[in-house]
Amino acid sequence: MDSLEGGHRRSTSARCCNACYAWASFLIWTIIIFLLIFGISFFAFVRSNLPEIKVHRLDVYKLNVTEANNKKQITIDVQVMVNVTNNNRKMTLVYGKLDVETRIEGISLPTVHVDGFRQETMTTNDLTIHPEAKRSRVDVDHAKQMKMNADHRELVLDVKMKGKIQFWYKGRVMSNLHLKASCEGVEQSQIDQAVAHECNVKL
Repeated sequence: MDSLEGGHRRSTSARCCNACYAWASFLIWTIIIFLLIFGISFFAFVRSNLPEIKVHRLDVYKLNVTEANNKKQITIDVQVMVNVTNNNRKMTLVYGKLDVETRIEGISLPTVHVDGFRQETMTTNDLTIHPEAKRSRVDVDHAKQMKMNADHRELVLDVKMKGKIQFWYKGRVMSNLHLKASCEGVEQSQIDQAVAHECNVKL
């Protein structure tokens, strides 16, 4: 009789444990799915409020080709204007320091550091990117091609920006994320025609 009662108690205890385990698993998976849906929705919301970034001006102050030690050297001094627009009607954007890398005709120019700034809703800021003049050794064909492109205002520019961005809503920080903007294949001839080059902006 005692053996039967003990077996019944163990069976009841096992069923309770199985039920508790099932409910705990259901609760955990429910929380995970909820967090996943919330995370995807929030990320999509933030992405929809990213700034619009365009390159709209390229000034070439110097592009000289010289010869030293039987090798060609090219001296480049350019300035780029980048337009940053917050098209959102509710979110204020706060940018941290931005690191800007510039390449012209494949030659990397010194990195420029742009101070952080605040951008209210529906406002636009122009950033001036002016790397230090760069002197670089190039082969003869590359030097000739660059000089020809410069004379015909057909230089091709690449700009990459990275830093942090905060999204503010009603005086509160909604998120603090890393921002990257890639502006590849910016054609000087298009910019001269007032056709701004839109950059790819992502988190």
